[in-house]
Amino acid sequence: MTPLREKETLLADLVALRELTDAMPDDPIAGPLAQSRISSLEEEIRGFDAKPKMRPETELFFGPGPALGSAGLDAKFTSKILSSFQDIITNQFAASFHGALRRTGRRRGESDSRLYLTALPRGSFGLELAQPHVEDFVAAEQVARIMEDVTDLVGAAAKDDGAFTDALQKFHPRVLPPLQSFLETIANAESDCRMLAGVKQTSLTKDEVNAARARVVSAERDLSELNLEGIFDGVLLQSGKFEFEPTGQSVISGWLAESVTDEQAEEWGALTGKPAKASVQVTTITTPNGQRRQAYELIDLEQLHPSVTA
Repeated sequence: MTPLREKETLLADLVALRELTDAMPDDPIAGPLAQSRISSLEEEIRGFDAKPKMRPETELFFGPGPALGSAGLDAKFTSKILSSFQDIITNQFAASFHGALRRTGRRRGESDSRLYLTALPRGSFGLELAQPHVEDFVAAEQVARIMEDVTDLVGAAAKDDGAFTDALQKFHPRVLPPLQSFLETIANAESDCRMLAGVKQTSLTKDEVNAARARVVSAERDLSELNLEGIFDGVLLQSGKFEFEPTGQSVISGWLAESVTDEQAEEWGALTGKPAKASVQVTTITTPNGQRRQAYELIDLEQLHPSVTA
């Protein structure tokens, strides 16, 4: 159960217990026991507000169409949802945090962002995806934060172009294809959707699911490659990010390409502050309102003699 739903359950228990206490104010045995439990619940709820739990866990609920009441969920629908949601998390995790992972010799993103189907929460029918046995708590916390961000992104996509554009700033362009698949699966099933992760939640009606799908589908992705000359401002091996200042232009920042090896990244670090030529892949995302966002991946880097850029 996600922290948000856990808190909702505690609040429901608290309300029910208070009503029960009001109904038996003079009971010398049950009254004090109920008051003690009320104090315990209130303390636990305050703990949630003061320090929300960060754990890799999300709950996805669906309505009539793919869901058969609270009895089951269509198998093919479930398969598509699980695949696309896992790809959203893995793509973002690998893009954002594989720099730290590569130094320990692990696969970039897949093993540390792997999710498991751990429960089938009822009410409407849902899926609980989590990491039940965490070994790397740093990586797990990052996955948990990505889950919260994805929940916000889906809600923003359903809201309007401006909200979607703002939310998209946190994400690598590779997230868009699986996000589109995720929303198309729900829209094609004519279902509503509720997502919970950490302390975040998003609830979409069928119409809002369709609006979110349309907004993501219409976000155009254009790939191009640039060769730039300028000053290399460095690479952060822990995050896998770089900065480069093209001659006469503003500084650009982005990720190291997946093809870049550990050895290359370390060699490029020695070029910090020096003239260099960078080969950069540019992904331009144009949202429905015409706003453009560019994401950069460093493919190759070579030092230039100072006279070349003079």
